[in-house]
Amino acid sequence: MPSYEEVTQRAGSLRSMTGLTEAEFMALLPHFEQALVVYLQDRTIDGQPRTSRRYRSYENCPLPTIADKLLFILTYLKQNPIQEVQGQLFGMSQSNANKWIHLLHPVLNQALAGQELLPSRTADDLAAMLTTPTSEASAPASLFFMMGRSAPSIVRKT
Repeated sequence: MPSYEEVTQRAGSLRSMTGLTEAEFMALLPHFEQALVVYLQDRTIDGQPRTSRRYRSYENCPLPTIADKLLFILTYLKQNPIQEVQGQLFGMSQSNANKWIHLLHPVLNQALAGQELLPSRTADDLAAMLTTPTSEASAPASLFFMMGRSAPSIVRKT
């Protein structure tokens, strides 16, 4: 069962599992933690309304740290394994993997939305995003603007 500490010990493993560098992962972690705390104040892990005690990570939790939870959901989204494989990879049953996926996916979306890093879902949303003026310091670099035209091919035509 990979933990965040084990994955970061092997060069390139975090990038290959999640698609993020260690710096990007660490930048996302506090936002993810805040979104998880807000989510678990009102709801249980099963998504039911919380009626009594507050959330506390239990002793034999398969995802004991916030970094492990983020690693779990980012690995699931990048690798797209079936839930049985995701559960085996992280040392849990398929039903528990399903439970964690359905808990952590909206939390991750909320964390990304708070940083305005979610992709646009419609053409109107994209147009609004591209026409909204933002300061260079606060706006994340958009992949669209980072890409340049390719150089013409140098293959000879015969």
